[in-house]
Amino acid sequence: MANSKDLKIVIASAGRRAHYIQWFKDSLQKQNIPGEVIALDYRATSPTVGLADRAYQTPAYNSPEYVTWIREWFTKERPDLFLCMNDYEMQTLSGELAEELRALGCVVSVLAPEEHSIVLDKHKMYCALMERGIPTPRTFLGSELHTMPTHGAGDEKFVIKHRFGAGSTGLEVVAAGSVAEAVERSAESALGKNGQKVAGDKSAVLVQEFLPGDEFGVDGVFSLNGQSDLMGVLARRTDQMRDGDPDVATTVSGDRFAPLMEQLGALLNPIGTLNVDFREDSAGNPYMIDINPRMGGGYPYCHRAGADMPGAIIRAMAGLKHDPELLKYELGVTTVRREEFTVIAKGTV
Repeated sequence: MANSKDLKIVIASAGRRAHYIQWFKDSLQKQNIPGEVIALDYRATSPTVGLADRAYQTPAYNSPEYVTWIREWFTKERPDLFLCMNDYEMQTLSGELAEELRALGCVVSVLAPEEHSIVLDKHKMYCALMERGIPTPRTFLGSELHTMPTHGAGDEKFVIKHRFGAGSTGLEVVAAGSVAEAVERSAESALGKNGQKVAGDKSAVLVQEFLPGDEFGVDGVFSLNGQSDLMGVLARRTDQMRDGDPDVATTVSGDRFAPLMEQLGALLNPIGTLNVDFREDSAGNPYMIDINPRMGGGYPYCHRAGADMPGAIIRAMAGLKHDPELLKYELGVTTVRREEFTVIAKGTV
């Protein structure tokens, strides 16, 4: 763990979630800890270029040059903390590469290979949650519709989505009688576990029981010391979605989700944050429907209500005692997402 001098925090593939760059910079100042926030992105025009203290253009995560570039850059720079916002890039990092970077003294917020495969493959995730007794909706592969129960099918609804997708790709809610057609449509744009298209593969599509209650986004903030201690839970009700992310959300207490997040932490052994989606059944019981092993698109709603998750992470990196006040926020605050514009270059004409 780093001391409180000159922390180097790296955030990769932040893309349109570049606000995390600014919030980590702000938290360094609030905590009076010297340091810098560095952005890594394969796009030279990413908003992170204009917000970070330094920014570097990397090869794409699925290119042959990526691993060599990352290894050489980390050897030279020796950052203290590495956070990534892209699930497929995290898959590339997971395993031997992450261990190499940790050997250089960096805390890498990436799951181990087996645990990462659980969150990347939503069908594997369903099986793992069921085995642990964590509530989750019934889920079937699009290629195995014959295994689905038919009783009560007339009134039942199902969620169709990509098995290896992100950002609600391939998502559709349909009646039981339309499931087969919806699977066909979703399969045309489905991705494989490497993030590449596998058009027409029905096994890359999931059919999930539809739950009629409210949806919630929840962040579990875990320790960085490898013990996966839960430091806090942040939650909001999703009131409206846009482009796979919450558009309008209202903060709620995280207490009811804390036991489930504890169970999930024991399953995945995370370092840093887990972003989890829950949906209620007709009786108001929360069911886990998706897991993102990173900072998600819903945390900003808690940030605007007073939470400072970056501050809690920075204190942990600096070896300081956890301050629970940083993860407290006002309940009942409704926030709407808006657009922002960032200057990334001057005098280039």
